[in-house]
Amino acid sequence: MSALSDLATQIYDSELCFTESAEERAAEIVLITAWLEAHLGELNTLINTNFELTDLSLILQEEKSILREMYLLQYYRRQSRNVLRLVDGSQGELDFHTIREGDSVITRTNKSEIAKNYRSLISHTQQKLDALVHSYNMYASKPGQISGDDAPA
Repeated sequence: MSALSDLATQIYDSELCFTESAEERAAEIVLITAWLEAHLGELNTLINTNFELTDLSLILQEEKSILREMYLLQYYRRQSRNVLRLVDGSQGELDFHTIREGDSVITRTNKSEIAKNYRSLISHTQQKLDALVHSYNMYASKPGQISGDDAPA
């Protein structure tokens, strides 16, 4: 397994884990791995690195942490858009909150509250990602250029 495949498995098992079937789990992990591979350049841009798919043995926990938050941010945004499609009526669902008949009560979840919760998750994840990137760039990344008396000859 590659470093990104291991990270995708960790993301799925610790953060998402919404399927019971081994086949569905494996399919989701493949999708997460593909997303991580596709966004490795974005990680490089954020933290001034040069990771390549051919050699990911140099990727450390700090970089994996940032990549994990990048994926979660994208995941929450996608889920938020899905919920908003239900809220605005573009999916054609019945619109009711509570139905009462005699002793029976049927209550649906409030899609607007779910959308607000996703917005809160997005905000929290963005703040965490920004803090991780800032800390990494402050303490771990190499400068892009050096000039002056301290530049190597």
